[in-house]
Amino acid sequence: MPRGIPRHKANGVSKMAAMRELLDEKGFDVSPKDLQPLLKSQYGINMDTSMISNYKSSIKGSGKSATIRKPGRPAAAAITINEITLDDVRSVKAVVDKIGAQKVRKLAEVLGK
Repeated sequence: MPRGIPRHKANGVSKMAAMRELLDEKGFDVSPKDLQPLLKSQYGINMDTSMISNYKSSIKGSGKSATIRKPGRPAAAAITINEITLDDVRSVKAVVDKIGAQKVRKLAEVLGK
């Protein structure tokens, strides 16, 4: 191969581009074992079937990640349950971390009476 062409490109086509072209031509139902000789004969590319499978799944999945993402949750400070805010829960959590859950239970019993 001439010096100016990178090793991962055969005939000026990258492995990923060759896979894209073959999958456009043959479809995604073709098995990696069937694609392997086609890559060798048409593009001169030797690839393992596991690598072909990886390329195939990444090509098939590209572009989906942005459309599948769900919208974010509402801001945590806006959540209230029976007038108890998230800040109240954080304050109790800080006390539990400081003195322990058992002591907080005892305090709640005493203060609840």
